[in-house]
Amino acid sequence: MRRVKLGMIASFVFCISLVGAEKPASNLNKPIVKKSDPTVVTHKLRIGKITVGFSDTGGGYLNYLDLGDGKNIVSPRYGRGWQGSLRDQLHSGRYNPTQAGFHDHAGAPVTLVLSKKRLVIPKFNLPLYGDPVFDFTQHEDLVYDHKGYKDNGKTDTDGLDESKLTQDDELRSEFDFEGVYENATALGGGKIPILRFYCRYTYARNPKVILQFGKKAKKVDGKPIIDERSRVPDISAGLRGKQAATDVDLSNIIFTAYGIRLFTKTGYTTPMWYEDGKWKSVTRESVKGRGKEKQFDLTAPAAKKTKKGKKAKNSKTPSVLKSQFLLWAKGKNPKTSPAIALYYPVRSRYNSKSILGVDRKTGREVYREDRSIRNFIFFSHVIPDQIGIRTRFMLSGMLAPKHGKPNVLEALEHETFILFGTPNEILAAVRALDKTLTNHR
Repeated sequence: MRRVKLGMIASFVFCISLVGAEKPASNLNKPIVKKSDPTVVTHKLRIGKITVGFSDTGGGYLNYLDLGDGKNIVSPRYGRGWQGSLRDQLHSGRYNPTQAGFHDHAGAPVTLVLSKKRLVIPKFNLPLYGDPVFDFTQHEDLVYDHKGYKDNGKTDTDGLDESKLTQDDELRSEFDFEGVYENATALGGGKIPILRFYCRYTYARNPKVILQFGKKAKKVDGKPIIDERSRVPDISAGLRGKQAATDVDLSNIIFTAYGIRLFTKTGYTTPMWYEDGKWKSVTRESVKGRGKEKQFDLTAPAAKKTKKGKKAKNSKTPSVLKSQFLLWAKGKNPKTSPAIALYYPVRSRYNSKSILGVDRKTGREVYREDRSIRNFIFFSHVIPDQIGIRTRFMLSGMLAPKHGKPNVLEALEHETFILFGTPNEILAAVRALDKTLTNHR
């Protein structure tokens, strides 16, 4: 670990060092998941009057936020909370290494490291998340299977003989996760509370568990898991030759980098954004329901390719949200309404080139690439009593070990910021952050 001074700002930002041999995951000799209570807060970090809480039984996911009145405004369930998700369309979105756990009552135990200004999530092996679309777990020796299945957890539909395995074998993904939450108030000018989150997903192991999501695997409706329409012909434009996606690579990734969810009863029910020099808003009802999310591109979408393989300009390129953040507020007054914002710094090195290759022996960064197809942020109001903001990125893919450069592991990095204040205060802080965080290390 190391600290790096940013420009003239007398503050430090924590980042996970890429120097030194890749360390093993901290939970390799422990059960991958355990039945536990997702509402229990095990660690708390104070940022001014705000208290942020985390769960060491749920991979360090954020399950508590007290703005100073003693009330938790976060939806604390392992399938929700404040976290991200990693899926890909080649596997129909079913292969899903998840920070918090297997389902809402089966979390991923991890040892967290709390100090005055930050909470560190040491590297740990991610479990796979389960849902009622695809039953890939035959065993239930750790926790019960998803309640949506009609076979009472006695079988699965992945097409593999797993009679000699355990549920731990079935749930222990190929991916490792590590991250940090920290007080970044000083980086934004010091006037309002700011929480920074950084994380890294690493394809750390040779393919094994992902084989459950192969050509024999069937969803509950009988349709195959593998979706050939999403097999990318060349995952990396930067590596020599073509890296066509195999069944054990991630192809056409859907990376929900981060999501905040708030209960509507908190009063944060006005969605607002800053565009063309002024504040804009819509009603909460206009974004309510699946498919009604209001989306904003964060970067210009990648050019499409013609049948001849040449790049062609998109005929309908959406406008890019230059302010790079959205917020939910208690009212429409930008000077006085309390608000909570999610800010994605597009020029940060962790976001502008989010895929990196790391030498598995030395930890040295071998390459870093931008594999994004589309990056966007959106208001969400799918669950009736909850609203949210999410950042989502469509990426060409990630290569399994031995499928790219020899002895190189591929990883996906991301950083984001959560800000608390009035819309005008948040705008000023974002501008300060944007100047500070451009290509920082």
